[in-house]
Amino acid sequence: MNISKPKLPPGPSYIVSQVFSGKTASYVLSVALAYLVVDAAGIYVPVWAIVAASVIALPAILYARSELSYWRDKRTAVALGARLAPKVAGKKLLGMDLVVTLLEAQETGYISEF
Repeated sequence: MNISKPKLPPGPSYIVSQVFSGKTASYVLSVALAYLVVDAAGIYVPVWAIVAASVIALPAILYARSELSYWRDKRTAVALGARLAPKVAGKKLLGMDLVVTLLEAQETGYISEF
């Protein structure tokens, strides 16, 4: 008798894998370590400041990783005599105008006219 575990759909499965990845664990560990270092040094830092710094740090780290990855890809492309596709710049926060435009184009069936 072969009983298999129920599988999650791809979206939730990816989210769960990212939440329980080493990246998340290292981020939580670094925030806790920063708190312990400040506490051991005898410096009083309010909890709201630590929380705010950790909330700000995560997007900054993700942005830096993205730029580093782009820089590496660009260097590799130049070494191979190629060039990267140009970046598409959105006018709204997080490129939401591009997302809306793509969704509208998908509804009309002419996504290539984006």
